[in-house]
Amino acid sequence: MFGYIRVNQPELKVKDLERYRAYYCGLCSVIGSRYGLFARTALNYDMTFLYLLHAGLYEDTEKEVNRKCLLRPFSVLGRGRKKENREIVTESAVYAADMNFMIMYHKLMDDWVDEHKTLARITALRYHKRYKELSARYPRQHKAIVRYIRLLHRCEKAGDADLEKAAGLTGEAMAEIYVREKDCWEEPLRSMGYYLGKFIYLMDAYDDVEKDLSTGNYNPFKNLYREGVLTEKAEEYFRLLMGGCCRAFEALPILENADILRNILYSGVWLGFSETAGRRNRAANGEEVQTRKRGCGK
Repeated sequence: MFGYIRVNQPELKVKDLERYRAYYCGLCSVIGSRYGLFARTALNYDMTFLYLLHAGLYEDTEKEVNRKCLLRPFSVLGRGRKKENREIVTESAVYAADMNFMIMYHKLMDDWVDEHKTLARITALRYHKRYKELSARYPRQHKAIVRYIRLLHRCEKAGDADLEKAAGLTGEAMAEIYVREKDCWEEPLRSMGYYLGKFIYLMDAYDDVEKDLSTGNYNPFKNLYREGVLTEKAEEYFRLLMGGCCRAFEALPILENADILRNILYSGVWLGFSETAGRRNRAANGEEVQTRKRGCGK
């Protein structure tokens, strides 16, 4: 479901794009040092955004290193030289890494419960002790994620067509994740997380509506798709969500990373919508289409 809160690379200055990638690689490195190589594969754009947001808000001290990437060992730069990635690591990387891990753990458990994937079960068991430690360290976030998963399963099983139901549950969980600590920035951070959580859930539903219709899986956009008004109605709703998110963001006194964060919030989040809408238009005209793969942010 994650992977929509990303940068619009052509609209970003080269130095800012390099900085974004350095934050991504720095977070990836911290995840690896805390949870191992496999956990690094679960890193997504959305947690990178959270890392950038917190680092800018709390004005973290940055540490920069150049390191060869274990996930891309055969990358080369120039005449046969192995590529080294620039990494930016700050205090906020630990929190973002921990939240990324907690989400990954529950995704593994969901894969086991819903699809009986044996590998997911084995991996989750391997990480169970570490997750228990994190649940004690972050009880508020843990309770929010567990509650979200329980109620979301109930909502999807009931087939509730109300857009606010499932999306609101995702927003509530993300709101707790965005609030790292109880301070004067709690409310705008909570609002940002709430709106972005709803946006992420519904963007995923918008992206997958055809597949869910064919498989019978839950999707709150099914009726709008059948009525032929999905793109128009979805765009209107997405704009309301991102309007609320951006208002909350502008209430925060962020200077560091501000241009990158605004690129993501005002432009990058719309890339997935534009790609899916374009794919549907091409399919309607009988043209060949390719599905976008949401993956590494490098």
